[in-house]
Formats: sequence, structure tokens, C-alpha cells
Amino acid sequence: MTAITKDFRLNADKRKSIENVYENFLLTQTNKVRKTYDEAKAKFDELYPKVWELATQVVRNHQPQCDVDTINSMRDKYGDNGGRIHDDNCFYFINPSMETNDRGEQYENENEVHVDMTLNARPTGTYGSQFAYAYYYDELKQKGLDPDFDLRWSNERRNPRYYETESQVRQYLGFSRTQNDDRKTTHKSEWEAKTIPVIGTSYCHSRQFKVDDVTHSVFNEFNIAQEKLCQAHESMFNYVNEKVMKLRQGLRTYTKFSQAKQLFDKLGIPLNDTVIDEQSSMALSVFSPDNLADMLTDQEEQFSSREEKIAYFKSLQAQAN
Repeated sequence: MTAITKDFRLNADKRKSIENVYENFLLTQTNKVRKTYDEAKAKFDELYPKVWELATQVVRNHQPQCDVDTINSMRDKYGDNGGRIHDDNCFYFINPSMETNDRGEQYENENEVHVDMTLNARPTGTYGSQFAYAYYYDELKQKGLDPDFDLRWSNERRNPRYYETESQVRQYLGFSRTQNDDRKTTHKSEWEAKTIPVIGTSYCHSRQFKVDDVTHSVFNEFNIAQEKLCQAHESMFNYVNEKVMKLRQGLRTYTKFSQAKQLFDKLGIPLNDTVIDEQSSMALSVFSPDNLADMLTDQEEQFSSREEKIAYFKSLQAQAN
């Protein structure tokens, strides 16, 4: 016997609830942008311990542990006058090579690569804490926080929601603390706790460690992995946001829940009327459920049938509960 779905009129709050169901579905299904993000994060996680070990070897080759121990013993005896030791987690590596300019003159190119292994890393083409938001994307979502806020409101910096969300996300990650925050460790402090003792000042750019071609290429690969993770996060946001905007445009013309339910049935997405508040609103339907379903469906289907979509999404809901 087919269950009877209660029908009612839609208003802004109900449409927003329907949007949220659709967005959550997009974020949990297997699509090309989600796959790219997962692969980018897996690649970074694979490289991180290897690059950390390699960086440690390079630093210790240039600054043997016995020298570090000697300075530490001198500091114990003479304080700051005994030398300088700094616990570092960002490094500059160079692979010098002879180059020729347009005038035929030779010069030495240092081929510098900056390796930042902190949570506050800023790969090429990024700014702020984009790497941190990308790396902890799923965890932030699970905590009810928005890792997309900087992408969502990049042109609305004066929007109060931007600063409110930024504060919440940065506080959770550990970039800022409040008096009520009694956590002993945060994600930021966990990343900063892992360091390599180096001889010199606290300015990592003042220390440049020479490396061979192969080692230099590995460090470059690590930087590329950081950058690709940020790019994958941005691509995933753009993909979801574009589809949600199309849905929003269509929902504005729907007058009743049954129209949204018909659309979601065609998309293979479960839509429960219990999540929608019973308030009323009127509008003229311009987009038919068939046309809007076509707009919101990928050209490359990720599931072979509507039933597979429903089964997959229900399994995710069951895991969440």
C-alpha cells in the first residue's frame, strides 16, 4: 500500500529545508568532484609522512644531531649566549643550477622551494587558511560548521554571516581561542607540535638547505599536493553551489510540497515531508519537475538506476543515525 504524503504550501523556510536535503545528497553521493577531492586528500596524506622524514634527513645532514646537542648543552650553561636552536616546521630548500639570461650571461638560479608543513600553509594560488578548511572539510561539516564560507561569501566580506562563520570555523580549528575554550589541544596545535630542531634564528627563510634534483622534485610534489587539495575543495563547492542555485530558482516557482516531492522522486532523492514546517506561501510554477530534474542531473550518471540512488542515500542516512 502506497504511503500518503501530506501536501502543503511552500514558503521561504520550507524551500530552504528542501535545499538542505538536496545539498546534503550532493555532498554524500559519489560524483566526479567528490572523487577528485578524496583522491587529493589521500595523496596529501600519503606524502606528508614521507616528506617529513625526508625534510628531517636533509636538515640533519646539514646540521648533525651532535651539533644540536652541543648547542643545547651550551644553552643550558650560558643561556641565550650559548647559541640558537629553533623548533621548525617550515623550510626553504634550494637546488642551485647555472642558467643563461637573454644576453648570454650565466647566473646561478637557486630554484627555491618553500615547504610549509603547518595547518596554516598557503600553497600557491591560495590565501588565508584555505588549506585548513579544505583538509578538515568533512569534519567541519559533521560539526555543523561551514568550510565553504570563504568561497560562498568571497564577494560579501561585509556580510555579518561571513565573519560569524569565520569565527566559528577558526575557533574550532584552533586559530583563535576564547575564554570558554578549555581544550588542551586543537588541530592547529597538533600540527605545530611536530617540529625539527634547527640551528639558527626563528626566521625559516634565513636558513636555506641545499638538496639534489630528486629531493627538490619531491618537495615540489608535496606543494602541488597541497595546492590540488585546495583546488579540489573549490571545485566541489562550485559544483554543488551551481546545482543548488538551479534548484533554488525552480523552488521559488513551486507552490506546493508535492511539486518538490515529484522532482526529488525523479532525481532519486528521498524527501521526507516531516522536515518541512507547515506554513504557507504562494508562487506560480514556471519550471516543471521534469525540466528541472534534467537541469540538476549530471550528464554522466553515477548510478545505473533511480533505485540505486535511493538505496545509496538511505544507507547513508542510516549510518548517520
